[in-house]
Formats: sequence, C-alpha cells, structure tokens
Amino acid sequence: MNSVGFGVIGAVVKGSLLTFALFLIYGTVPFFGAFAGIFVPFPCIYYTLKHGRVSGYAIVLLMILLLAFLNQNSLLPYLVLAGVCSLALPELLARGMGSTRVLFITVALNTSLVACLAAVAVVLFSVNLDEQLGRIIQEALTQVGETYRQSGLSGKELQSLDEGLKLLERSFVLLYPSFAVILFGVVAGLNLLLLKRVSASLGKNIHFVNFSDYRNADALVWLLIIAGFTLLVDIPVLTRVTLNILFLLYFLYFIQGLAICSWFAKRKNFPRVLQIVFYVVFAVQPLLTAIVAVIGLADLWAGFRSRKINENL
Repeated sequence: MNSVGFGVIGAVVKGSLLTFALFLIYGTVPFFGAFAGIFVPFPCIYYTLKHGRVSGYAIVLLMILLLAFLNQNSLLPYLVLAGVCSLALPELLARGMGSTRVLFITVALNTSLVACLAAVAVVLFSVNLDEQLGRIIQEALTQVGETYRQSGLSGKELQSLDEGLKLLERSFVLLYPSFAVILFGVVAGLNLLLLKRVSASLGKNIHFVNFSDYRNADALVWLLIIAGFTLLVDIPVLTRVTLNILFLLYFLYFIQGLAICSWFAKRKNFPRVLQIVFYVVFAVQPLLTAIVAVIGLADLWAGFRSRKINENL
C-alpha cells in the first residue's frame, strides 16, 4: 500500500467529494437518486485500490464527520448502504480473492452489521422493527402512488395501482430481511461490475469472474427443498424465516438464470444494447423473473452451458 503523499491527499479529496455528491443525489432526487445511491461506495473502492487503504479509511471518516455535522439522520443510512462495502470490498480484492467470494463476504459482513444494529435497537431501545419499517415502507409507497396518480390514470388503473401497492407493502413488511440482503448484494455486485470496467486504470491484477460463468453451489438445492417442506409446519415465526430464505434462493437462481442468458447472448453475438434491454425487462417483469429463476434452477440438471465452469470463486 502507498504511503501518505500528494497522490493520496488528492485521492481523499476527490473521493470524498464524489461520494458526497452521489449520496446527496441519492437523498434528494426521487427515483433516479436510487441509482446514484448504489454507487456511493465506488469512489472509496476505486481510490483504495489505486492509492492504498489509508485513502479509503480517510474518505469514509470524512464522510462520517461531514454527515454528523450536516445531517446526523443521514449517518446511519450511509453506514448501512455504503460503509461496509466501501472498506471491505477493496480490502478483500487487494488480498487476491476472486470477485464472487469478495461479493458474498462483503454481503455477509454488511448483513452482520445491520443484524447487530437491529438487535441493539430491539433489546436496548425496545424498537418495534416491523412497526417502524412498515411506516417507512408505507410512506415510500404512498409517494410512489401519488406520482402515478398525477400522471392521469383512469379509475380502474388507479384501483389496480392501489391493490398492487398494498400487496407490495405487505410483501416488504414480511420479507424486509431478505430484501435488505438482496440490496447489499446488488450494491456490491454493481460496484464490482463498474470496477471491472475501469480496472485497467488501477494497474493491479484483480481476478474478476465473468458474469456469464456464475453458478450457484449444487448443494443449495437441498436448502430449497428443506425450506419448501418447512412451509408445511404451521409456526408463524418459522414460516416467516422460511419465506425469507426462499425469497433469497429465488433471487440467487434468478441471477444464475440471467448468467445463462448472458452466456447464450455472447455465444450468439447479440448486440450489447439489445442485451441491456433484455436484462431490464427480465428484472421488472415478475413472470419473466420466475421463468429466468426456473432456468437457473434447471441448470443444475440440464447444464445449459456446455463448457466446464469453475466454482464461482
């Protein structure tokens, strides 16, 4: 790692400004701000790998001090969304780990941090997480509903919208633990993809796994089977835990299905723009996501990709 010098100081200044700008967009711009929020950790990740861990620690510390001074309510969202990813992801990559292992370890660390914070909130401050998060989710979905209502929807369309939002609200309240884990995975994964795009400028040999080669561990199917049978047991707490596990497995097999689609798209030389359109459609259409997840699960037996794929490490 580099010693502190003008290069590191410049990296800290640029990294802090970029991080703050992305986080500001995330907190102030509706809808599109969510995309900026995904990449809040990226400046720290990039400059840590380019100039050393000192710059990364300094960027995170400056962000903490800045948010503590300007808006303390934003401090916890920053730490949850970007803190762990900003520090753990580049550190693990610098140690020579493969990108897939780095992703899963980063998500595990982020999930552990949030679980500890949640436990402290429940035990020490008697916070009702379901009630608090339910209120936040309801407010967010209400804003979404108001935006669509102002677009001039008809009576039947508004009724369908209200029913859909209520279903989403119940789903989020029931499955927010798995949604949180998936969010951490999406943030870490997309930052890795962006890092792969600019990795040539780092001057380091980082092992990135091709997304089209991604494959879940075969043993994961047994967890799916056990979770499915567990739903037959009528214990509310156990049922909720099982549903969250099944939703996580659904997402993992959806990702494997997307990887298979990516492999075939590369093999058939589909235009890049067309591939991006397909991915967006697959991600937003529930029926298509189910089909893609089934393809990912079926790959365990069918082996859609003909060549041997190494374990995703």
